[in-house]
Amino acid sequence: MLAALVTALALQAAPDAAVGCALTPEHLVANRTLSFESFDQRGVTPWTARKLGERECYVEAARASEDYLLNGPELTERQRQVVSWHLGQYLASAGAELEAARVMATTMRNEEMTPDNFDWNTYARGTHAFLTKDRAAMDAAVTALSAQEGMRNQINARALRRLQSCFDRPYREAYGCEVQ
Repeated sequence: MLAALVTALALQAAPDAAVGCALTPEHLVANRTLSFESFDQRGVTPWTARKLGERECYVEAARASEDYLLNGPELTERQRQVVSWHLGQYLASAGAELEAARVMATTMRNEEMTPDNFDWNTYARGTHAFLTKDRAAMDAAVTALSAQEGMRNQINARALRRLQSCFDRPYREAYGCEVQ
């Protein structure tokens, strides 16, 4: 289902949007040999999802992420969650917000104490609420995460406040909105 969606989105892209967005079968095979760090975090080649996303090639970035999850190296649970989260962001940026919400829902983490009390799940719920246009859940997540201490929580709270500030806009626009 996800592959069909990515293909459909690619067909809707404007011709000039595909410039610099080529993702060949050879590129996918090469991505599969990369470590999580090289593929997702650093984007060491132009056809990793990270580099495609930086060039706003969101459909191709989603395709690269999906292929990496299916055919790439064995990943830890956390690494799968991170790649899945980024897959969701690429889908949302491509305009497939409901599909992105479904993917992002799979990134919920077991509650574990981190030294900085990082609250991933509230951030994930807030983003999901934005994508599904659940204003009450969005507002609750913003309030809860904004009250948390820790730099990572505050960074994610600010991202949620941007989404909240531009709630009626598409994800791609709202993610970069200024907080009012």
